[in-house]
Amino acid sequence: MKYFFIILFIPNILFSQYTDSIVEITDFGKNPGNLKFYLHPNNSIKEKKRPLVIVLHGCTQNAKEAAELSGWNKLADTNNFIVIYPQQKFINNTNLCFNWFLNHDIDKNKGECESIFEMITYTKSKFNVDSSKIFITGFSAGAAMSLVMVAVHPETFNTAALFAGGAYKSATNPIEAISVMLGKKQINSKDLAYLVKKQNVSYTQNYPKLIIYHAVNDPIVNYKNSNLIIKQWTELYKSDTIPESIETDYKNIKTLTKETFNNQSGEIFLTRYSIDNIGHRLLVSPGESNNKGGKTGLFGIDLGYHSTYETAQQFGIILK
Repeated sequence: MKYFFIILFIPNILFSQYTDSIVEITDFGKNPGNLKFYLHPNNSIKEKKRPLVIVLHGCTQNAKEAAELSGWNKLADTNNFIVIYPQQKFINNTNLCFNWFLNHDIDKNKGECESIFEMITYTKSKFNVDSSKIFITGFSAGAAMSLVMVAVHPETFNTAALFAGGAYKSATNPIEAISVMLGKKQINSKDLAYLVKKQNVSYTQNYPKLIIYHAVNDPIVNYKNSNLIIKQWTELYKSDTIPESIETDYKNIKTLTKETFNNQSGEIFLTRYSIDNIGHRLLVSPGESNNKGGKTGLFGIDLGYHSTYETAQQFGIILK
């Protein structure tokens, strides 16, 4: 298929008419983490400010594969928001994982997390972005790096959606990372929260909300990692680790359970979806309608539930 591009008057950006397209931005900052930056801009020219979603791929993946797997671009085009796709380089990690376990890439203003922040800053400078509606999501190592971003820049993000991720700084070297992924590392709630607070010693506002998806039988990132995230975030919110509500057979899917956690004002700040028997994969539901999308395969499974659409609904960026 040939792709035809329309150039708008924004430097370094080519806009495609196809929803599966992403374009590379090469000059967006100092890029201390040496990452690539891909963008799926919304072509509609409107005065209204637009939400921004950052999507981080998993290990062995790239930005294009993350876009196809998740189906975010289709939703962006039909609901008028912008999507950023950071991409890892082989020279940084031979498995193309974001380095969620290395201090020089996950400390505030350093390495890979700073490169991603520069991508956000660049996009805000070129588009009419609604700063109150900036969201981040990722799969596997991308989920772990998504939590890095909301930990080091809590003022920037509204909500993060983590698909098979891990707690911030639960590992700070490759050996620890393996132990964490296997579910063998235990850290208490106060220590987990301190790791985040240390990055923002003067921050006094609420931390971003979280949405967690994790397979109970995940063979790559053990389900116990979702418990560590809950311990970390409930401690930051001074809330209970016991869910406020539990809904089994969620959306008539027998293997899907939804739990919600409330803050002290009774508002939901964390939601976890636990899924049986899907391994290390996203829930997608390919199709043409607005609530359908994504791609099945090694990292995607169709149970009639499009987790990207459900996440976008929780973000509040699906137009009525």
